[in-house]
Amino acid sequence: MLVGGRGHLLVESVKEDTKAGGTLFKAITFDFWNTLYKGPGANDVTEKRIELVQKVLQEGGLSSDRRAITRAFKRCWQRAYFYQRINGLEITPRGHVECIKKELGLKLDPELDEKLYRAYTQALLKAPPELNDGARDVLQELKERYRLAVICNTGATPGLILRKLMAADGILGYFDLTVFSDEVTWAKPNIRIFRYTLQRLGVNPYEAVHVGDDTITDVIGAKRAGMKAVWIFPQANQPVPECDWHIRDLRELRQIFGKAVEFGGSEKCSRKFGVE
Repeated sequence: MLVGGRGHLLVESVKEDTKAGGTLFKAITFDFWNTLYKGPGANDVTEKRIELVQKVLQEGGLSSDRRAITRAFKRCWQRAYFYQRINGLEITPRGHVECIKKELGLKLDPELDEKLYRAYTQALLKAPPELNDGARDVLQELKERYRLAVICNTGATPGLILRKLMAADGILGYFDLTVFSDEVTWAKPNIRIFRYTLQRLGVNPYEAVHVGDDTITDVIGAKRAGMKAVWIFPQANQPVPECDWHIRDLRELRQIFGKAVEFGGSEKCSRKFGVE
């Protein structure tokens, strides 16, 4: 069967895309940032995090130079970013705070240390992100037919906080499992975080599809784990051959998984972008 929106590429529905002797897909896993949720307003969240950390240090009678805090944040974030992508392991939010303390030359008593950790990790609650367009409706529909999970590289905000955001937005209940890198120590693109998730879901890699925006951590990570990969990236102007489908909007997942829509069109990643 072929489905497609007006003026968009036609794509095969996965109703005809069977795996392993006719076994259909049983599970879909999702990235968090820029997939389920719009990326946090970087400036808003960073400024809020700096503000909260600065306040804790001031209340503790310690130096709180804003420029020094900003430099410490950037250095530690860069280390954590490359540690994820190169080693496939997570520097947890607690590790972030330890790195920042070292950069700033701080030695804190346990009480002030805990205040600093809370200030650093809970900043997102003060500037919460928005769900991606159509996320809630699509998840509700997919939940009727598939097991759903989140696989997220956490960074500065722990899974504990991200689950609170999901619960507040009414989507946590759609997921059979939520896996956050700070809780399992592995980070995408490490295949172990994908395999761990699939084992918990009770499905084989060939029975699962991962949806995410990052070509390295999401697409290549999932493919190396033996899964299919959907790349979500609205501004893409060139193909990424490693993925199986490209979408620009979560609602296009309906098209891939057998329910045609009129407003958009997903694309096989081996094909050219644009309208044919």
